[in-house]
Amino acid sequence: MKLLRNTLLLLLPVFLLVACQRDYQEEQGGVVTTAAELNPLASSTWNLVRPQEEQDPLAARVSWSKAKFSFENGDFIFTDDLKYTLEIDLGENDFSSPVILGETTELYFDVHTKALKEAIDQLAGAELTEMQNFNLRVKSSSSKGESLSNLMPVSITSYYLIDPFVSNIYLIGDMNGWDPSNTDYILFRNSNEYTDGSYTYTGYFPQASYFKMVSEENLGAFDKMYCAGENGELTFGDLGAFYVEQGYHTITINTLDKTWNIEAFDGASKPVYSTLGPIGGFSGWDNEPLMTKSDFDPHQWRLDYEFTESTAVKFRADHDWAKNWGGSDLEIPYGHALFDGPGASLNELGSYRIYFNDLTGHYALIKQ
Repeated sequence: MKLLRNTLLLLLPVFLLVACQRDYQEEQGGVVTTAAELNPLASSTWNLVRPQEEQDPLAARVSWSKAKFSFENGDFIFTDDLKYTLEIDLGENDFSSPVILGETTELYFDVHTKALKEAIDQLAGAELTEMQNFNLRVKSSSSKGESLSNLMPVSITSYYLIDPFVSNIYLIGDMNGWDPSNTDYILFRNSNEYTDGSYTYTGYFPQASYFKMVSEENLGAFDKMYCAGENGELTFGDLGAFYVEQGYHTITINTLDKTWNIEAFDGASKPVYSTLGPIGGFSGWDNEPLMTKSDFDPHQWRLDYEFTESTAVKFRADHDWAKNWGGSDLEIPYGHALFDGPGASLNELGSYRIYFNDLTGHYALIKQ
């Protein structure tokens, strides 16, 4: 009996403490959150500039007040796990699909250019350089609860990841005496989208041949050529040349993925034409100006021509409509013509260097 009395005396303070805590918590009430407040920005207009590959400059520092948690009676609640998440969304989206710019335990976050560029491209769904309106907000999170800050509008002008034009690329090698400024042999394209880095050339090589490639802006410079690296890696500089055996081959490179590939092409049964030229309304759909056939490869043709009127452009061989090719309306300056296709619409007048490959139907109309 004495042991039981002593035990009850020991437990009595615990019962009293628990009862007091329950009464006190009831007096405190529920948890009240005070959301972080975004501070005014130094500027609400951000103009992003494409950085060098090894750089990632600061775009802006975004700061805010501290989020707080308390009971309804005003008693402060200490939190040691408070985290802030900076989010961005398009202005009209009302944060239906926000992108996280960063997380921190500090009262600010430094937004850098590359991460911001990636976020706004993800939100916009395409790479755009027009000014766009976005909203920023901060989400405060802890074991005591979450809260959302006010919205901060910001207008952002972005940049292209790559230059928004398609560079012309030429073969330099045994076919033109390794003249680094020669433009007789152009690589063709299946797309005019500047985000597509693919180029292709299908041709006949009458002998085992070495060659490299150079973009138009680097003509004349052997140290700025595309070269054949190991394992299909496209390298840049004054490095190893591509090599093919005698015969028909298709060469493909990708200047963005930095890859290259060479495959055999079944061209032995392809006809060799006597004449070939562009044809359309500019020539009255007859008497096409004749292109020059390559001495190295009889399937490659080129011509300098001045267009003085808007016109459709097709290609015809041997003055025979049974041997004609045409691209589609939008395939300018590069296209892939098919037999009896409608022809590309050339609307910008002036002088052009015209290329045509009768093995594949690829063409290029390069304004000079």
